Amino acid sequence: MADTLSTMAEVDRAVAAIKQIKERTTKLPPVLVEAYKETLEASSSAIVRRFFEGLASQCPDALEYFIDVNKQKAVDDEKQTKLDTIS
Repeated sequence: MADTLSTMAEVDRAVAAIKQIKERTTKLPPVLVEAYKETLEASSSAIVRRFFEGLASQCPDALEYFIDVNKQKAVDDEKQTKLDTIS
């Protein structure tokens, strides 16, 4: 796997591969998930956004593999706290 996803075409291929694996096996291999996570960390924000938008539209069941629910909840809670203090 590449160190980064550098083009939108690479992102689209990655999403298509994830979708195909998920459809055939109903789950994603942990080693694949970790490899993509590492790749996304080294990729631009536009690439990361395209990746998650692609998963959300083409294979939403796969999102749970790439989003740390506890971390996301903490971010959402922090946003809500800021909103509450503003209003």
